[in-house]
Order: sequence, then structure tokens, then C-alpha cells
Amino acid sequence: MHLSQDQLDLITWCSLSEPGDALTSLIWNEFGPKALKSVKEQKFETWRAFISESFPEYVSELGSMEERVCLRQPSVNPHQLVERGIRWNAKPVAVASLPSVHERLADLGNHAPLLLWVAGNENLLEQEFAGIVGTRKPSEMGASHARRLVASLRMPIVSGGAKGIDRAAHEAALEIGLPTVAIMAGGLDKAYPMENWELFHQIVRSGGVLMSEMPPGTAPSRFRFLQRNRLIAAICKELFVVEAAFRSGSRNTANHARALGREVYALAGPWASEQSQGCNAMIQEGLAKQYVLDEPIEIEPSWTKKRVEDALRAGAETPREIAIESGLGLRQVKASMPIAAKTYS
Repeated sequence: MHLSQDQLDLITWCSLSEPGDALTSLIWNEFGPKALKSVKEQKFETWRAFISESFPEYVSELGSMEERVCLRQPSVNPHQLVERGIRWNAKPVAVASLPSVHERLADLGNHAPLLLWVAGNENLLEQEFAGIVGTRKPSEMGASHARRLVASLRMPIVSGGAKGIDRAAHEAALEIGLPTVAIMAGGLDKAYPMENWELFHQIVRSGGVLMSEMPPGTAPSRFRFLQRNRLIAAICKELFVVEAAFRSGSRNTANHARALGREVYALAGPWASEQSQGCNAMIQEGLAKQYVLDEPIEIEPSWTKKRVEDALRAGAETPREIAIESGLGLRQVKASMPIAAKTYS
């Protein structure tokens, strides 16, 4: 693969960065390859002046960023990274070379990646995608719902390649001939989890894409998984959460999607099921729309709503009276009151 010096410089720069690092993106966009000269010479006065004047909110992060790039720079060889990527059928692709992808990732603002490592056909990424995420330990019903959801949507699918709901969504797409994209948290040569490697190969062989913003050789980590979630959210047109615990990476992805203006849907499930509690809570709190595959599931009210209902039954009418009776704050009361009751002042 022949690459220009500018391309090699971009690969080097992005290898010094971490996912979602606003500072490295801002500095590259302002200085380009000259930024690498500053690293080699360890002269950062122009960076500091630029950030202080234009982005003062990032000044406090400059010191640790400068230290990181100086520590990493001597060990980064872009030619070796490209060769290692080729061994895994992966190549570096500048985000700016993919117009639709660039537009979607631009919604991430200063946290958008500059470079992607892609195994498969990068032009596939220009299509519209439905994102599907969920727990790594789904119920039998949840895995079935993920497969049926893919068949129902009939759209290319993007997910995280994890066990559970992610895997069910990717497999369902492959079974019915839909393109699918799996976004990794580490380098593509360290795609995770290992037990899904055959699935990853099948995705690429079928015309899909395995993708990461991290260069080959980079290990996935908890921080990088959380940052990877923002890419799933940005790439998709709409996001569907199929079973998620109350605290989960899937809810993190949904938060990113909502912040980016994507439509977020969740499939409700039995409240007693731990796998459904995150989805049910998002629907209750108005953070996701309920997506119905079969008959609508009535979600058990949250404890806050139950306390409001009990206060109404006890005779309270206005938000103030409900707050006094229930022991809740006024903001909690107003968010949880039935629409009819909200007409009272």
C-alpha cells in the first residue's frame, strides 16, 4: 500500500492519541504535520498559545497530553502499523475521505476521530445504519428479539461485536444478507472477544466492515470500550437497545446517541428481569421511545411514580401537596405526575 507522507504523518499522530481526545484533534486541525515536529523537539509554545486563546477549557489537560505524546512518539512507526494492519486485512482510512461518515462523526465535535482502521469495504460506511446494542448476557427472549428486530428493520446494522445482543444482531444481519459493521475498542488485530473471531471474519467476507479508531496493536480497555460507544451512536441513524441492565454500556451508548440527536428506542421487558431494567427505566424516564415487536408491554411504574400515585390517592392535588405527602422534591413530582394532575398549579 503506497501512502503519502501526509497520510503517514496522520497515522503517526492518531497513534499518539486516545479515543475522543479533543486536544489532539484540535492541534492537528490547526497545525497539521507540523504538530509532529513540535513533539520531536518537545516545543509546545505554539500549541499552548493556540489552546489558551481559542479553547481555554482545555488548558488544564495540555500538560498530560504533551507528556503522553512525547512518551509514545519514539515507538510509533507508521510503516509497521500499516504492514501489521495489512496482515489483518485492515487499512487506514481518513475520515475526511468518506463524506457521509465525516458528516455523522462531525456531530461528535472536537471528540470526532480523524482516522479509522477498516477491514472490509469502507464505502459501505456511507450507508445509513440502525444501531443495535444490549447486554452481553441476554435472556433467550432478548436474543430472539434482537434477531427479529434486524429482520423487522431491514437496514444495515452497526453494533459492537460483543457477546450477547451484539452478536445476535450481527448474525441475524448476515443470515438475511444485510451488511453489518462491528466497531472495536482496540486494534483490529486484537478484536474482542476472541470467541467472536469467526463472526468477525464472516462479517468482512460477506461484504461488511470491522472498524476501529485505534491502530493495530492497541489493546481494548474499559475506557476505550466506553469511547467506542460514541462511534456506534454517531454512525447510526437510530439506536435500538435490546435488554440492558440498569447500569450498562448499552445505556452509555444510548446517552451518546441522544446527545447527538439520534432517535433512541428500547424494547420493554418484564420488570423482574435484570436484563430489562435498563430499557424499562429509559422508557419510563422519557430517554427512549418504546419499540414494540409484538403486543405492547405495560411497564411497572418506578418507585418515584408509585409515591406520586399514592399521594394522589391520599387526596393530594397540587405538586406542592404531592411533594409534602410523598416526601419527594418538587422537580421529581412534576416529572412523574400524570398529565391530568399537571394542570394543577
